[in-house]
Amino acid sequence: MQKYRGELILLVVSILAASGWLFSKYSLMALPPAGFISVRFLAAALLFLPFAYPQLRRLSNAQLKSAVTVGAAFSLNLFLWVQGMSYTENMGEGAFIVSLSMLLAPLVSWLVFKHRPQRMFWFCLPLAAAGLFLLASGSGLHLSLGNLLFLCSSLAAATSFVLNNQFSKSIPALPLTTIQLSMVGLSCGLFSLAFETWPDSVSLTTWNWVAASVLIATGFRFLLQAIGQKHSQITNAAIIMILEPVWTLLLSVSLLGEIITWQKGLGCMLILTALFAYRLQPQLRYRLLLWRKKQWRKQKWRKQKQHKVRLR
Repeated sequence: MQKYRGELILLVVSILAASGWLFSKYSLMALPPAGFISVRFLAAALLFLPFAYPQLRRLSNAQLKSAVTVGAAFSLNLFLWVQGMSYTENMGEGAFIVSLSMLLAPLVSWLVFKHRPQRMFWFCLPLAAAGLFLLASGSGLHLSLGNLLFLCSSLAAATSFVLNNQFSKSIPALPLTTIQLSMVGLSCGLFSLAFETWPDSVSLTTWNWVAASVLIATGFRFLLQAIGQKHSQITNAAIIMILEPVWTLLLSVSLLGEIITWQKGLGCMLILTALFAYRLQPQLRYRLLLWRKKQWRKQKWRKQKQHKVRLR
């Protein structure tokens, strides 16, 4: 059990990430979308601020500029995501669409930074596109407004991931995370004050869902994720985190009554297959290399054996 400690922790993290969708859905029943995400991320930023403050003071202007650039893309991602959450009735379906960001990231990196995707990407992308087509087929071959917002959120998430990967090497993780959380909270808060209407009163139950979203699905989740990644192999960690949309779908079906038709179920399976194939490609390539090496040794041994027989 101790051997798989990191993997077990990350399994819990993937379930907590899925529960964040559920907490958000219940919170949005009473709170405006941008207002909710503002409260959630400002509270999370305040949790990190005391620990990040010493490092924040030491950041250079160039580092601040890079952090703000990443934060802007992250803010757009969360804004589009929460708008999608407010419109969708199929939370699990949306989770699979958002997970496409993993496959969109290499495409964004290629377009922006000229980093050519690996060959496996061109196999996985049409597979995921076929899955997206099947998800849309239940709505007359067009995406619902909620799913369209989720798709835009996925593209913004991919952009945020690429920018974060490009700039995070020069910025410590804690101040970068704090800046990102703060930017989401402030930008969505300003939007909410300008364009959204808040209810006259908010029930204690709603605030409990918000607290669960902040403490469990954000703060505690990221803490466990850091611990889990430290004690697990990167390939195993990536595979386990892919399970987030699966847990989200199960929660949505069991608690929110989401109905999954065979087309949508097959679409989710195709997207999941594409994600697994893309994430597993380094390990598959390594195993293929070992298999070829093993076959080459067998052939060499057989030739040597045949040669000895002839000499006799």
